[in-house]
Amino acid sequence: MSKANNIASLLHSSGLLDSDDIATSAITNSKIASGAIDSDAIGTDAITAAKLNIGQVGGRRNLIINGNFDVWQRGTSGSTGYVADRWKTLAASSTTAVSQQSFTLGQTDVPNEPEYFHRVVVTSVAGASNYALLQQRIEFVRTFAGQTVTVSFWAKADAAKNIAVEFSQDFGIGGSAAVFGVDVTTCSLTTGWQKFTATADLPSISGKTIGTGQSSLDILFWFDAGSDINSRSNSLGQQSGTFDIAQVQLELGDTATPFEHRSYGEELALCQRYYIQTPSNTAQKRMFNDGASSKNLCINGDFPVTMRAAPSMTVRGDIGDTSQITLGTTAGMASTTYGFSAFEEVYAGGFVDMHYYIAAAEL
Repeated sequence: MSKANNIASLLHSSGLLDSDDIATSAITNSKIASGAIDSDAIGTDAITAAKLNIGQVGGRRNLIINGNFDVWQRGTSGSTGYVADRWKTLAASSTTAVSQQSFTLGQTDVPNEPEYFHRVVVTSVAGASNYALLQQRIEFVRTFAGQTVTVSFWAKADAAKNIAVEFSQDFGIGGSAAVFGVDVTTCSLTTGWQKFTATADLPSISGKTIGTGQSSLDILFWFDAGSDINSRSNSLGQQSGTFDIAQVQLELGDTATPFEHRSYGEELALCQRYYIQTPSNTAQKRMFNDGASSKNLCINGDFPVTMRAAPSMTVRGDIGDTSQITLGTTAGMASTTYGFSAFEEVYAGGFVDMHYYIAAAEL
């Protein structure tokens, strides 16, 4: 078989080109199967950069972390803030309830047998500046600046409702003013799962200034938006309801490719760059004071991954048989991107236990 045939077969079998992507006049399933394609049969119009999403074939495509909603270190329900890892729910006056939802085994509405999807129940409160949204911030405003990107996702609602998808660029503290309302797209949800795509031309950052704080490329899903937010939400308006989202992917180019799966271990490690919460086990670590007087003992730990920045820390444990307390309050706490130390004053002959720790370095 020729090199051209090998390439065509590989692209077809890997899913990079499916039967809908293959032009009937150039590359067909029957031609691939019969080996009838040679180098002359693959023309410039047969396999295009748009179809292959050039630049992403050989590497990771999806910039979204936890786009399959597999990782929920903080728990499986909450209101605002981070619940599913890397996904932040924001609301002003309107209220939100976030929960992890499970797909039925063997369902075929959303492909590839995902385990979970993300649910936000919105209770809208009237007000021009009121809103409810779901956001992910991607490190560095340089990310794909001046280029075309495509987001794809599956979604449904409890009734026919619209949501709006917005991109924005944040230049960090002391940097240029944030750029909002980039190519906002309105998506019409129904009570059944549908796949949606939205393409945006991200502005160039030429002439801009990046501040001292962390810059980012942000993607926002607007569920409820008062009139003050019309320019950012395509005049979405205010609404209550239940909104479900699954398999979110953001990639370079103007074409959505099949959802990229990463193992749970890979996804967890990516999430832990921003947040780590260890299990609440009893006495993960114990230090004894075998001296004759009280002294400071150091409970320390190494993070499983290098974190984005030195995190804020909460270390829980106890001194001797006391009730659980926050350690590091007596003599201090120190953290780096690699690990932490919590110092606690312990009486002579006593001990200090660490039960669990939380390290947060979100954008």
